[in-house]
This record gives sequence, structure tokens and C-alpha cells, in this order.
Amino acid sequence: MDPIKEQVVDKTEPKDQTPPKDTKYVSKFNNSVEQETKAALTGKTQNLQPSPLKKPNEDKVIRPEPKKQLSMADLGLKPQPRKPSAATPPSQTDDYLPEVKSGLETSLNTREFQFYSYFERIKDRLRMYWEPQLQHRMRAVYAQGTTLENDLITKLDITLTQKGELTKISIAHSSGIEGVDDAALKAFELAAPFPNPPTGMIEKNGEVKLTWSFVVQVKGLSNIFVFLSQL
Repeated sequence: MDPIKEQVVDKTEPKDQTPPKDTKYVSKFNNSVEQETKAALTGKTQNLQPSPLKKPNEDKVIRPEPKKQLSMADLGLKPQPRKPSAATPPSQTDDYLPEVKSGLETSLNTREFQFYSYFERIKDRLRMYWEPQLQHRMRAVYAQGTTLENDLITKLDITLTQKGELTKISIAHSSGIEGVDDAALKAFELAAPFPNPPTGMIEKNGEVKLTWSFVVQVKGLSNIFVFLSQL
């Protein structure tokens, strides 16, 4: 398979499935937008679902008085406390999109990518290990008095077998911080294997080649944001 030139980004609900004329991103769906935005919060990518719109004159409809319903007390039963309803999660993303303006949600021009589901499975596995591996290493970095100013990007070159087993991993671009690089390497090793790679990704020698970037963004003294992106 030829190297992927575009960045693979998480899927969001498409607004216009017309293929964009020009884009740096690929995903599950074609999507065209006038203004690209990214969610301001960091976390597993999701967009806030809008509340359903009220129908016109819905508040003016006169409805009959409902019949009184028997309560549990009327039946001599002890009422059970209600569980609080889960709050609607806010929009957030863990795709690294430094050139995209923050907005209410993530909305990008994307082209449909036939191998998207495989990359999605890999990313879901990596989420389980990336932050835990990073946390204690970052504490050590700060304990050494290291000042962090720029985004830290560790880019890995990965080789898998046709069964998705990890055979080779190396640092193509170092973040400059050994602890961050080590966390990225360890996260990928723990997340492997990645079974059932698509046939179209398997090269003639039976190998699957990938690149993956692990990003640490530091804002202020203690605000750390982590991203996972195929860059």
C-alpha cells in the first residue's frame, strides 16, 4: 500500500457527503464544510448532540388534564430513589489539529478512506495505554525541572505481520523528551496485536507498514493535553 498522504481523523456525523475538492484529512465518510472547526476540549472524539427542536406552536397545544396515577406510597411501597440522568457529554477530540480553529464541535473536510475501520480499531486500543504510560513519565520530567514550551511529537514507524502482530517499531521523529518517546513505544507494544488488517494494506512481502504520532501539548505549568494521530 502506498503511504497515506492525508491525516486519518476520527469520524463525526457528516453534514454534506459531497467529496471535498481539496482536503488534508481522510475519515469514514466524505464530508464537506464551509468552515473547519475542532472541539475545544480534549478527549475521545465526539460531538455534542443538539437538543431536539420544538415543533411550531408546541407550547400552545392544550392537552387534557392527565389522570392521577397511583404512587408507590398509595400502594404501601417504599419509593426507590431515581438514578440521576447522565449529562450530555461535551464535544471533544483527541485528533491533533493545530491549524484548525476551535469551535463548538469538530467539523472537517474529509475524504472517505476505505481502511478507516482498521485505523479506528488501532486508535481505540492505543487510548487504553497511551495516557497511563505517559503520566508517571511526565511526573519524572517535571521533577527534573524540565521546562516544556513546544508541542512534543513522537512519530513511530511500525511493521506488522499479515495477522496484525507487531514485528518492528522504531522512532521516526523524537519528541526530544526520552520519557515521552518511551511512553509512545510502550503504549504501542502493549496495544498490539491488531488482528485482521485489510488485504489492501498487506504488501507483497506480507508486511503492513504504519506510521503513528503521539502528541503532548503543554499549556502553562500543569495543563497537559494528549493526542493520538496518524500523521
